[in-house]
Amino acid sequence: MKITQLTVENHKRISAATVTPEGNMIVIGGENGEGKSSLIESIETLLRGKRAICKDPVHHGADKAVIIGRFDNGLVVTKEITPDGNAKLVIRGNSKATPQALLDSFYSEFSFDPDKFFDLDPQKRLEMLRKLVGIDFTELDKQRKMVYEDRAQAGRDVAGRQSQIDQMPSYDGVPAREVSINDLMAELNKAVETTRAKETAQKHFETANFAARSIEAEIAKAKDSIAARHRVLETKQAELSRALRVAAQAEGMVGEIVTTPTAPIQAKIDALEDTNRKVRANISRREFQRSFASKKAEYERLSQELIAIDAKKADMLSKAKFPIKGLSFGDGDVEYNGVTFDQASQAEKLRVVIAMNIALNPELRAICVRTASLLDAKNMKILAELADEFDTQIWAERVGQGEECSVIIEDGQVKSPKKKE
Repeated sequence: MKITQLTVENHKRISAATVTPEGNMIVIGGENGEGKSSLIESIETLLRGKRAICKDPVHHGADKAVIIGRFDNGLVVTKEITPDGNAKLVIRGNSKATPQALLDSFYSEFSFDPDKFFDLDPQKRLEMLRKLVGIDFTELDKQRKMVYEDRAQAGRDVAGRQSQIDQMPSYDGVPAREVSINDLMAELNKAVETTRAKETAQKHFETANFAARSIEAEIAKAKDSIAARHRVLETKQAELSRALRVAAQAEGMVGEIVTTPTAPIQAKIDALEDTNRKVRANISRREFQRSFASKKAEYERLSQELIAIDAKKADMLSKAKFPIKGLSFGDGDVEYNGVTFDQASQAEKLRVVIAMNIALNPELRAICVRTASLLDAKNMKILAELADEFDTQIWAERVGQGEECSVIIEDGQVKSPKKKE
């Protein structure tokens, strides 16, 4: 729906002006304070509700302001406004809805002030596009963030464990488990006991043998006085016999006991402890390797989850209907051709804004650009090309009376409409 004629009487600085647009680019020119803004704003005042009526809406000296818009679908909208801001709305050509409800269905605030889209917080622009195309990545983005953080932690764990494994010693040729030293300790204890037993028997032998030698010496002395010492001799001979028997028994015990050297056993125990130290080191390394494998598997699983989430988002994007090709969701802002909105060129931004306006308000093909004075000739040409490309009217306000102006406002009236070549 396009405006085929706009008539404004006594609205703000406009006393009387009628504009019949030719083509899609309508440039309202004139010097500051002549009524350009009043004419542009009259379109919004006509279509919006009471919120669009300014504090001082009627041209001084008049009793009311009248704005009439004729549209190419046969709709004629008339709004009369009194100085106190009250308005009377009449619509001819459509009776399907109440007048303002019908106009509200045409309304988009960005149609009347596209610069608001430029100034929007990037996140809000992104949310607007998501609502427009019916895709909400909020939950998927939360899920992806959680999975990404978990995978990052798993990656740090994998790297840490690999570093520890690389620094841990590894020994070849040792058992998988520690070897018990109990058997060797029992063998050592037995060897110690047999050695002690032999030492004890040796002492008994030495003691008995010494006693026998002493008795022999006494016998030798006794022989000097056999008669006198005969009874002593007999007694000592009996004692000698007993001592010799004891000595023989002790000597026999000494011969029977076989001692076991303790040094080789102790050497085995020392070697076994070293082996077990190596076994413990190998076991610790294997445990870290299992932990490393577990974390690596977790990292790979989380990576697959990220791939699945990204694939789901890509699938949703592939099925989404964007206002223009190349428009998509970025990381925190709208993207166009792979570049965020803020980093896009002025021409690209204009293209996005116009496409978004049409998508948000497909019924009304009319956009007001109030800052056209800030655009150079190149961007004004681009704006005109976009108006034709998207087949939408662009009402642009521009300071000056250059050839690009379709209508020039002077002292609240149309001075001289110009046709584009």
